[in-house]
Amino acid sequence: MKEARVEQAVATYFKDRFPQFSTSQQCGVQFGTRDGMADVVLHQSIGGEKGYFVAIAECKKFPLPILRARARAQLKSYMSATNTQYGVLAVGKDPRNWEFCENKYNNWFTEINREDFEQGIKNWKPVSAGALAVDGQAERRISHWWKWIALFLGVLFMVSFSSLLLLWPDPPEPIVYITQTGKKYHTYNCEFLQDKNVEKKFAIYLDEAEKDYASCGICAPHRIEKSK
Repeated sequence: MKEARVEQAVATYFKDRFPQFSTSQQCGVQFGTRDGMADVVLHQSIGGEKGYFVAIAECKKFPLPILRARARAQLKSYMSATNTQYGVLAVGKDPRNWEFCENKYNNWFTEINREDFEQGIKNWKPVSAGALAVDGQAERRISHWWKWIALFLGVLFMVSFSSLLLLWPDPPEPIVYITQTGKKYHTYNCEFLQDKNVEKKFAIYLDEAEKDYASCGICAPHRIEKSK
Protein backbone atom coordinates (compact mmCIF):
# COMPACT_ATOMS: atom_id res chain seq x y z
CA MET A 1 0.00 0.00 0.00
CA LYS A 2 1.46 3.31 -1.07
CA GLU A 3 1.54 6.22 1.41
CA ALA A 4 -0.17 8.44 -1.17
CA ARG A 5 -3.34 6.35 -0.72
CA VAL A 6 -3.14 6.80 3.03
CA GLU A 7 -2.74 10.55 2.57
CA GLN A 8 -5.84 10.61 0.38
CA ALA A 9 -7.81 8.62 2.95
CA VAL A 10 -6.83 11.11 5.70
CA ALA A 11 -7.62 14.11 3.48
CA THR A 12 -11.07 12.66 2.75
CA TYR A 13 -11.63 12.03 6.46
CA PHE A 14 -10.68 15.63 7.29
CA LYS A 15 -12.94 17.08 4.59
CA ASP A 16 -15.94 14.93 5.58
CA ARG A 17 -15.64 15.45 9.35
CA PHE A 18 -14.48 19.05 9.46
CA PRO A 19 -15.92 20.94 6.47
CA GLN A 20 -15.50 24.26 8.32
CA PHE A 21 -11.72 23.97 7.83
CA SER A 22 -9.47 23.56 4.80
CA THR A 23 -7.35 20.50 4.02
CA SER A 24 -3.97 20.50 2.28
CA GLN A 25 -1.45 17.81 1.44
CA GLN A 26 2.35 18.02 1.48
CA CYS A 27 2.68 21.28 3.43
CA GLY A 28 6.12 22.69 4.13
CA VAL A 29 7.22 22.92 7.79
CA GLN A 30 10.21 24.91 9.02
CA PHE A 31 12.48 23.37 11.72
CA GLY A 32 14.85 26.20 12.50
CA THR A 33 17.24 26.00 9.54
CA ARG A 34 15.76 22.73 8.21
CA ASP A 35 12.65 22.16 6.12
CA GLY A 36 10.14 19.32 6.40
CA MET A 37 6.94 18.22 4.69
CA ALA A 38 3.76 17.44 6.64
CA ASP A 39 1.66 14.83 4.81
CA VAL A 40 -1.83 16.25 5.50
CA VAL A 41 -2.75 19.46 7.31
CA LEU A 42 -6.14 20.63 8.54
CA HIS A 43 -6.05 24.41 8.78
CA GLN A 44 -8.10 27.55 9.07
CA SER A 45 -7.47 29.70 6.03
CA ILE A 46 -6.89 33.41 6.49
CA GLY A 47 -6.95 35.62 3.41
CA GLY A 48 -6.10 32.74 1.09
CA GLU A 49 -3.12 31.69 3.24
CA LYS A 50 -2.79 28.51 5.29
CA GLY A 51 -3.44 30.46 8.48
CA TYR A 52 -3.69 28.45 11.70
CA PHE A 53 -2.82 24.73 11.69
CA VAL A 54 -5.57 22.79 13.49
CA ALA A 55 -4.27 19.24 12.99
CA ILE A 56 -1.38 17.48 11.27
CA ALA A 57 -1.43 13.89 10.01
CA GLU A 58 1.68 11.80 9.46
CA CYS A 59 0.79 9.03 7.01
CA LYS A 60 2.47 5.61 6.81
CA LYS A 61 1.61 2.52 4.81
CA PHE A 62 0.44 -0.66 6.51
CA PRO A 63 2.23 -2.58 7.89
CA LEU A 64 4.30 0.23 9.38
CA PRO A 65 7.73 0.26 7.67
CA ILE A 66 9.52 1.93 10.60
CA LEU A 67 9.37 1.77 14.38
CA ARG A 68 6.12 3.23 15.70
CA ALA A 69 8.02 5.35 18.23
CA ARG A 70 10.00 6.92 15.41
CA ALA A 71 6.82 7.68 13.47
CA ARG A 72 5.28 9.29 16.56
CA ALA A 73 8.40 11.41 17.07
CA GLN A 74 8.22 12.60 13.47
CA LEU A 75 4.59 13.68 13.91
CA LYS A 76 5.30 15.45 17.20
CA SER A 77 8.23 17.31 15.68
CA TYR A 78 5.88 18.76 13.03
CA MET A 79 3.35 19.69 15.72
CA SER A 80 6.00 21.35 17.88
CA ALA A 81 7.47 23.34 14.99
CA THR A 82 4.03 24.72 14.03
CA ASN A 83 2.48 24.80 17.53
CA THR A 84 -0.36 22.59 16.28
CA GLN A 85 -2.78 21.25 18.88
CA TYR A 86 -3.95 17.98 17.31
CA GLY A 87 -2.16 15.21 15.47
CA VAL A 88 -2.88 11.91 13.72
CA LEU A 89 -0.51 9.03 13.07
CA ALA A 90 -2.34 7.34 10.20
CA VAL A 91 -1.06 3.81 9.55
CA GLY A 92 -2.99 2.49 6.55
CA LYS A 93 -6.37 3.70 5.30
CA ASP A 94 -8.42 2.23 8.15
CA PRO A 95 -9.02 4.83 10.93
CA ARG A 96 -9.09 1.99 13.46
CA ASN A 97 -5.33 1.73 12.97
CA TRP A 98 -4.79 5.45 13.49
CA GLU A 99 -3.45 7.11 16.63
CA PHE A 100 -4.70 10.49 17.81
CA CYS A 101 -2.84 12.88 20.13
CA GLU A 102 -3.12 16.37 21.58
CA ASN A 103 -0.40 18.93 22.25
CA LYS A 104 -1.62 20.23 25.62
CA TYR A 105 0.93 22.97 26.25
CA ASN A 106 4.70 23.39 26.21
CA ASN A 107 4.88 20.40 23.86
CA TRP A 108 3.33 18.01 26.36
CA PHE A 109 1.63 15.37 24.22
CA THR A 110 -1.15 13.03 25.35
CA GLU A 111 -2.81 10.19 23.48
CA ILE A 112 -6.56 10.68 23.00
CA ASN A 113 -9.31 8.62 21.37
CA ARG A 114 -10.97 9.44 18.07
CA GLU A 115 -14.11 10.87 19.69
CA ASP A 116 -12.11 13.35 21.80
CA PHE A 117 -10.05 14.26 18.74
CA GLU A 118 -13.12 15.10 16.67
CA GLN A 119 -14.85 16.93 19.50
CA GLY A 120 -11.71 18.95 20.24
CA ILE A 121 -11.41 20.08 16.63
CA LYS A 122 -15.10 21.03 16.49
CA ASN A 123 -14.53 23.27 19.53
CA TRP A 124 -11.13 24.50 18.37
CA LYS A 125 -10.47 28.24 18.38
CA PRO A 126 -7.25 30.06 17.49
CA VAL A 127 -5.47 32.35 19.93
CA SER A 128 -6.58 35.74 18.67
CA ALA A 129 -4.55 38.92 18.77
CA GLY A 130 -7.13 40.34 21.20
CA ALA A 131 -6.60 37.44 23.58
CA LEU A 132 -2.85 37.94 23.38
CA ALA A 133 -3.31 41.62 24.20
CA VAL A 134 -5.47 40.79 27.21
CA ASP A 135 -2.89 38.28 28.40
CA GLY A 136 -0.17 40.88 27.95
CA GLN A 137 -2.07 43.41 30.03
CA ALA A 138 -2.66 40.85 32.76
CA GLU A 139 1.03 39.98 32.74
CA ARG A 140 1.96 43.65 33.07
CA ARG A 141 -0.48 44.06 35.96
CA ILE A 142 1.03 41.06 37.74
CA SER A 143 4.54 42.41 37.12
CA HIS A 144 3.51 45.82 38.50
CA TRP A 145 1.95 44.13 41.55
CA TRP A 146 5.16 42.22 42.28
CA LYS A 147 7.18 45.44 42.04
CA TRP A 148 5.05 46.99 44.81
CA ILE A 149 5.50 43.89 46.96
CA ALA A 150 9.27 43.99 46.44
CA LEU A 151 9.32 47.70 47.35
CA PHE A 152 7.27 47.06 50.51
CA LEU A 153 9.53 44.21 51.60
CA GLY A 154 12.61 46.36 50.96
CA VAL A 155 11.27 49.21 53.10
CA LEU A 156 10.24 46.75 55.82
CA PHE A 157 13.75 45.30 55.86
CA MET A 158 15.39 48.72 56.13
CA VAL A 159 13.09 49.79 58.99
CA SER A 160 13.71 46.52 60.84
CA PHE A 161 17.47 46.78 60.35
CA SER A 162 17.53 50.39 61.54
CA SER A 163 15.50 49.48 64.63
CA LEU A 164 17.90 46.66 65.38
CA LEU A 165 20.86 49.04 65.22
CA LEU A 166 19.16 51.46 67.60
CA LEU A 167 18.46 48.68 70.10
CA TRP A 168 21.93 47.16 69.79
CA PRO A 169 23.90 47.87 73.01
CA ASP A 170 26.91 50.15 72.80
CA PRO A 171 30.30 48.46 73.16
CA PRO A 172 31.84 48.73 76.64
CA GLU A 173 34.23 51.57 77.29
CA PRO A 174 37.92 50.52 77.07
CA ILE A 175 39.59 50.09 80.47
CA VAL A 176 43.20 51.10 81.20
CA TYR A 177 45.22 51.15 84.39
CA ILE A 178 47.09 53.81 86.32
CA THR A 179 49.15 53.91 89.50
CA GLN A 180 48.84 56.21 92.50
CA THR A 181 51.92 58.29 91.65
CA GLY A 182 52.45 57.46 87.96
CA LYS A 183 51.74 59.88 85.10
CA LYS A 184 50.92 57.29 82.42
CA TYR A 185 48.14 54.79 81.77
CA HIS A 186 48.78 51.17 80.85
CA THR A 187 47.18 47.93 79.73
CA TYR A 188 46.48 45.28 82.34
CA ASN A 189 49.49 43.15 81.35
CA CYS A 190 51.92 46.01 80.85
CA GLU A 191 55.50 45.04 81.82
CA PHE A 192 55.84 48.21 83.85
CA LEU A 193 52.92 47.21 86.10
CA GLN A 194 54.51 43.80 86.76
CA ASP A 195 57.47 45.41 88.58
CA LYS A 196 57.32 44.62 92.31
CA ASN A 197 58.29 48.19 93.14
CA VAL A 198 55.19 49.57 91.41
CA GLU A 199 52.40 50.45 93.81
CA LYS A 200 48.87 49.11 93.38
CA LYS A 201 47.21 49.70 89.97
CA PHE A 202 43.76 51.22 89.50
CA ALA A 203 41.28 50.65 86.65
CA ILE A 204 40.01 53.73 84.80
CA TYR A 205 38.12 54.38 81.56
CA LEU A 206 40.37 55.30 78.65
CA ASP A 207 38.61 58.55 77.84
CA GLU A 208 39.07 59.71 81.45
CA ALA A 209 42.71 58.61 81.56
CA GLU A 210 43.50 60.61 78.42
CA LYS A 211 42.54 63.83 80.20
CA ASP A 212 45.25 63.67 82.88
CA TYR A 213 47.66 60.94 81.83
CA ALA A 214 49.94 60.09 78.94
CA SER A 215 50.02 56.76 77.15
CA CYS A 216 52.64 54.25 78.21
CA GLY A 217 55.43 53.92 75.68
CA ILE A 218 55.87 50.20 76.48
CA CYS A 219 52.34 48.79 76.04
CA ALA A 220 50.88 51.68 73.96
CA PRO A 221 47.30 51.29 75.29
CA HIS A 222 45.99 54.17 73.15
CA ARG A 223 46.55 52.01 70.07
CA ILE A 224 45.52 48.64 71.48
CA GLU A 225 42.31 49.74 73.14
CA LYS A 226 41.04 52.00 70.39
CA SER A 227 41.55 49.34 67.76
CA LYS A 228 39.05 46.99 69.42
